[in-house]
Amino acid sequence: MLSSIASAPVIPLAPPATAERLAALRAAVSSALSGGATRVTVDVDGLAVLDSLTIATLISALREARERGGTVALAVARKSLLETLRITALDRVFEIVSPEPELPPSDIRALPATPLGRARRRPRFASAIVGALFAVAAIGGRVAAQETETPVQIVRNVIDANPSLRSYQARVHVDVRMTSFPFIAPHLDGATYFKRPNNYEVIFERVPSYAKGFDRLYSDIGDPSNWERRFTMTVVGGREVDGHHDVVLRLVQRVRGMIDHQDVAIDPANQRIDAMEWHYYNGGTITMTQTFAAVGGFNVLAAQHATIRIPHVRAVAEARYFDYHTNVALDDAVFTKTGK
Repeated sequence: MLSSIASAPVIPLAPPATAERLAALRAAVSSALSGGATRVTVDVDGLAVLDSLTIATLISALREARERGGTVALAVARKSLLETLRITALDRVFEIVSPEPELPPSDIRALPATPLGRARRRPRFASAIVGALFAVAAIGGRVAAQETETPVQIVRNVIDANPSLRSYQARVHVDVRMTSFPFIAPHLDGATYFKRPNNYEVIFERVPSYAKGFDRLYSDIGDPSNWERRFTMTVVGGREVDGHHDVVLRLVQRVRGMIDHQDVAIDPANQRIDAMEWHYYNGGTITMTQTFAAVGGFNVLAAQHATIRIPHVRAVAEARYFDYHTNVALDDAVFTKTGK
């Protein structure tokens, strides 16, 4: 039996599981948790399949509930859905309960029929079930495994990407455009260096006095090897980036400074950092996104876009990385410039 409304509100999710409905589901779960619920049940039995976006949404909801000391249960009896949960190992992550279609309305914290209300079930062809099931199992299995890794494991996977890449050096060019006074547009040129196991550096040749500190952003986002030492790290959810699912880590400085926290979007399947957001105590934010390219058989950083919104400063910056030389001999002295 499902628990009463006081401890286990029930939220039905009806097909199709569109992005809008899933967003509404996340909002409903958050609302229930904010209202004091310690156990929220999501009824997914009306769905034909559990696709990767639905699975990612459910995992994010579960993570939020656990951070608040609660949990999310899945109400499901449909054999194909139970098999998906078994194959993806999500039946060991979520509590699985039986749906209760006969519960009176007063016992259900139901949302309106749109977007989450229960819809009538429709017949399905066996071939569609089989095809969808194995597609979801393949995708969902990866999502489940990646989402359940610890922050340290996720970051170490990023550090260990391109295992045969021992070192590289490349050129970097940054175009900065101030969108607030004094409306200047400086350019930064420099070089970036990497050497295993944990050496990374970006060195700009000439940095104007008003840009001091800004150049440090490029080292911070590209150097996860020291995150474990510098930050406490927690998983705070997930997000969709260019059609794939990213895990979002929150980094909080062990020795506090001007930054309240940093949120990092990591693609665990490709072991790369897609974005980072710096949130300052004074309300300022800096957001940086990254794109990658194949160079010499390795997946390396190609470009970055940064948006700066901090008190008295508004700017955008575009960085390009080019002229890569891989597996070259590098003097360790280039990594001691900043004393990291």
